[in-house]
Amino acid sequence: MGTADGTVTGSTKVVDHGADADRYVFAVMGDGFTAAEQPAFQTACTGFTTALQATRPFDAVWNQINVHRIDIESHQSGADNPLACGDGSAPTGGATTADTYLDARYCGDGSIRRLLTVDSGLAQTTANARVPGWDVIVVIVNHAEYGGSGGGKVAVYSVAADALEVALHELGHSAYGLADEYEYYQGCSSGETDHDTYTGPEPGEPNVTAVSDRSTLKWRHLVASATPVPTTTNPDCTTCDTQANPVGANDIGAFAGAKYFHCGLYRPAHDCLMRTVGSSLPFCAVCQEAIKAEITRGSSPACFVASAVYADTTHPDVVWLRDWRDRRLRPGARGRTGARALVAVYGRVGPPAARHVQRHPALARLLRDRVLGPAVGLARRHGRRG
Repeated sequence: MGTADGTVTGSTKVVDHGADADRYVFAVMGDGFTAAEQPAFQTACTGFTTALQATRPFDAVWNQINVHRIDIESHQSGADNPLACGDGSAPTGGATTADTYLDARYCGDGSIRRLLTVDSGLAQTTANARVPGWDVIVVIVNHAEYGGSGGGKVAVYSVAADALEVALHELGHSAYGLADEYEYYQGCSSGETDHDTYTGPEPGEPNVTAVSDRSTLKWRHLVASATPVPTTTNPDCTTCDTQANPVGANDIGAFAGAKYFHCGLYRPAHDCLMRTVGSSLPFCAVCQEAIKAEITRGSSPACFVASAVYADTTHPDVVWLRDWRDRRLRPGARGRTGARALVAVYGRVGPPAARHVQRHPALARLLRDRVLGPAVGLARRHGRRG
């Protein structure tokens, strides 16, 4: 199993926006593609990059992204798909076994068939050897059964229907720390009894919360004043809530049911890709902020002073300022030449200015409360995002 079941044959930089050290880097590799099936893997890789570029917020920061394709020839085609799985399901088309480089396998935890896993340690070792500057790994598995998984900076998906939506969903977990927003584990009709009401601590993920108070909601800056909080409540915590969305499709609020629980946790949108594969809203505004914060943190000049003022590189105002800057730097953007000159100067004077702010907390508070906060708030209200 593992490296004895295949060979890494090469790598190609398929999206090049500059040096990897200055960009957010995807390493895309396949498993279960034989030598004869390499054209199919290359086509699948192209499909992934096309979908990524067309999806918000990746489209807004596309010039900060590089993609490398790592070619791996597995000895056999497909993936392991056992006859028995804990959820009682049967493999579509019958059980299969395959000797593949990354040991792709459905029912990876023994309980849910859709959990498609690979040897993530080997995936990382392979990426380290071919693309040492990678930020996230994407593994495309050559099997038609629906499935995927995410975590540890490795996202996995199969070539089944809805494959690209699964890829983006799993990226949400692997690269950007997003939680599943659906309110069940095995399924609403599965009869599961241990997912009624969440009673644990506040989750660390940016897109789920146990808080239903507007004033302390972690994404309160994105909730319109007319939107009630909580936005929905589940009248029967023994089952999934099926009520219709009471607000607009893109509106952010606090909707009951998230991270495998019917009650006790809230998600920011009624529906989004972190809840439903194929959702009409790929990533909600909260998820988009988290994604952009991660990409810009590793790929472009930091907002030195703003980060020092807020003492938090992921604060919504800092994220907004980075987004404004990056939009101004996009090819064809209005004022791009001036923005590039400003960023170049800021790259020299920003770090010492930030250190000065860090040494003077009173100055940081003054800049936050009297300068940056009001300026960003005014720009948000007038929609001037560059």
